[in-house]
Amino acid sequence: MSRTNKCLNVYQGVGILVSTLLGSSIFIIPAIAADLAGNKSIIAWILTILCVVPVAFTFSNLGAKYPSEGGTAYFIKQSFGEKFAKFTSWLYLSALPICPPIIVITGASYIGAIWGGSQWQIFAVCIAMLAGLFCINLYGLQFASKMQSFVSVFIVGILVTLIILAFTKVDVVSGLVIKMNFGDISLIKTTISLVFWCFVGIEAVVHIAGDFKNVEREFPLTILISLFIVGGICILLSLIVLKFHTYGSEALNSNYIVALFDLLIGHSGKVFVAIMAFFAALAAVNVYLISFSKMIYAMSITGAVNERFKITNKNGMPVNALIVCYGLATVTIVLKYVFNINIDELILYANSVFIAIYLLASIAGIVLLEGYKKYMAVVSTLFCSLIFLSLGWKSVYVVALIGVFYIIEYMMKQRNALRI
Repeated sequence: MSRTNKCLNVYQGVGILVSTLLGSSIFIIPAIAADLAGNKSIIAWILTILCVVPVAFTFSNLGAKYPSEGGTAYFIKQSFGEKFAKFTSWLYLSALPICPPIIVITGASYIGAIWGGSQWQIFAVCIAMLAGLFCINLYGLQFASKMQSFVSVFIVGILVTLIILAFTKVDVVSGLVIKMNFGDISLIKTTISLVFWCFVGIEAVVHIAGDFKNVEREFPLTILISLFIVGGICILLSLIVLKFHTYGSEALNSNYIVALFDLLIGHSGKVFVAIMAFFAALAAVNVYLISFSKMIYAMSITGAVNERFKITNKNGMPVNALIVCYGLATVTIVLKYVFNINIDELILYANSVFIAIYLLASIAGIVLLEGYKKYMAVVSTLFCSLIFLSLGWKSVYVVALIGVFYIIEYMMKQRNALRI
C-alpha cells in the first residue's frame, strides 16, 4: 500500500495528468495523423478516445483498489507474482532508447523552425540538448521539476489560444467531408496505433493514486476527466490542422503549431511558441531520463542489473546509470538522422511498449477486479490486444524483449549459483 501523505484532490490530479498526457505528443501527433489519414484521422481520434475509456476505467479501478507507488508492476505482482512484476519493470525500461529521443527531436524541431534549420542543424540541437542536460544532472540540478507546473500552464494556454484564434478566423468544420469504405479499415487501425501516443501517461499517474484524499472516488474521476479534456483538445487541433493544411512533410508535421501561429498572428507568435515547445520538451525529457536512471539504480540494488550502477557522485546522482540513459538516447538520435528514420516509426515502436503495459494491466484487472469492473477490464484487454496486433512487425520489439528478459534471468541465476 502507499506510504505517501493523502493530499491530492480531483483538480490537482487533473492538472498533473493533463500535463503528463499532453507532454510533447500534442506538438506533433495531430499533424502526423492528418498526414497519414487526411480527414479520416478524425474518425481515428474519436474511436481511440472511445476505446481508451475502458482502459482508463481499468487503470482507475486498479489504482483505487490497490494504491501503490509500484503502479502497474504492483498490479502484476498481485495477479501473477514477482517474476511477471520484474518483467513489467524491464518493459518500462525498454522504452528508454525510444521515448526520450522522440521528445528531444520534437523540441529541437520547434527551435529549428525559428530560422528554418536543416535536418543536420536540428540534429546538432538534439545533441546539445542531451549534453546540456547531462552536465546539469551531474550536479543534481533537476530544474525541470521546478519549472514543470510553469511550463504546463503555458502549454495549455498556447493550445487554448491557438484554438480560439483559429475558430474566430474561419469556420473550422465547414467543408469537412469524411468518406469511409471497407479498404480504409487498415488505414484507420494504423492511425489509431499512432494517436494512442497522446494517451500514454495514464499508467504514470497510477503511481500517485495513494496521494488522493479519497482515492476510490477522486482517482477514477481524475483519470476520466483528464481523458476527455485531452481528447477534446486533440480533436479540435486535428480539425484546425486539416483546415489550414499544416501537414505533409516530417519537417512541417514536427512543428505544425509554429506554422499555425505564423499563419494566425505572424512571426512573433511563431518564435514564442517555438521557444515554449522547446522548453516543454526539455523539461519532459529531463524527467524521463532521470526517472530511467533512478530505475536502473533501483534495479542494481535488488540485483536485477550489475551492481556498478549503484555508484553515485557526491550529489547523489547515479552516474553510470545516467551515462547509459543518455548514451542510448544519443545512439537512437544518431541512427534516426543517419538512416533517415521517420519519427512516426519511432512513435509506433514506443507505443508497442506502452500498449503491452496497458494490456498487462488490463489482464491483471480481469484477475483482481469484480463485477462490472471485471467486464470493463475484459473490454480493455480486447482493445489493447487488437491495437498491439495492428502494430504488426513493430510489436516484435516487445516480443524480443521477452527473450532478452529470460536470457538475463538465466545469466543472473547462473552467476548466483557460481557464487554459492
